[in-house]
Amino acid sequence: MADKIVLDLETKKSFDEVGGQQNAHLLEISVVGVYSYERDRYRAFRESEFAELEEWLKKADLIIGFNSKSFDFTVLQPYFRWKLDKLPHLDILEEIVHALGHRLKLESVAMSTLGEGKSGSGLDALWYYKNQDWDKLIKYCLDDVRVTREVYEYGQRHGNLWFDNRGQKQSIPIRWQQDRLIADVLLEAMKFGHKLEIDYLGRGSEKRQQFEVDIQDIKGNKLSVLRHDTHELKEFDMARVFKVEVLGQAKSFQDRLF
Repeated sequence: MADKIVLDLETKKSFDEVGGQQNAHLLEISVVGVYSYERDRYRAFRESEFAELEEWLKKADLIIGFNSKSFDFTVLQPYFRWKLDKLPHLDILEEIVHALGHRLKLESVAMSTLGEGKSGSGLDALWYYKNQDWDKLIKYCLDDVRVTREVYEYGQRHGNLWFDNRGQKQSIPIRWQQDRLIADVLLEAMKFGHKLEIDYLGRGSEKRQQFEVDIQDIKGNKLSVLRHDTHELKEFDMARVFKVEVLGQAKSFQDRLF
């Protein structure tokens, strides 16, 4: 089975408990969270289930994580006799360092790119483990997996990520983008008059909304659209479009032909 897997894990111990970051291999794992594209499924693995996790990893075409090469795989390696660094691996943080020359936190990238961050901190996860609150621990871990997945998919669709640079939103070019980016689909829709369904996160919104729209104009990163639900012209920010689906021919485009 060919698969792509997004991975994140939580530890049983803190760096203070093992003598510093150079001893990350001693942290031990409480839970590993993954998302499998082939299965379209989120799954949490506890230590007793690592044999199954091993099979998932070995069959994957790509492992996706954030700081996963130097941290997650370092912590995970003692549980396996084979070398994890042989797996095909995309570390989003490594790509960010390649583009910018310095590191960023997942929280910073997620807030600027997705409009939302992590649900807590690693200290929360340690507290959940020490109190054996497995439900909250698994939820926290899988939420980090979801955020990492959505950052990865945004980069696929847009060809960049975002971060806050002293109050200014700055683009991060990435190297795992699809051949057809969202910008390409939007430009084509305007040229040929396609009706679109757009998955959009408006400013001040807590969750994305879906709108059926006709593209009227594109200037830089700004979209002028006709919303089908309100029949009003609105301005959208292309960077806040997360998915686009072509639904057919736009009526407003057809009307302009006659």
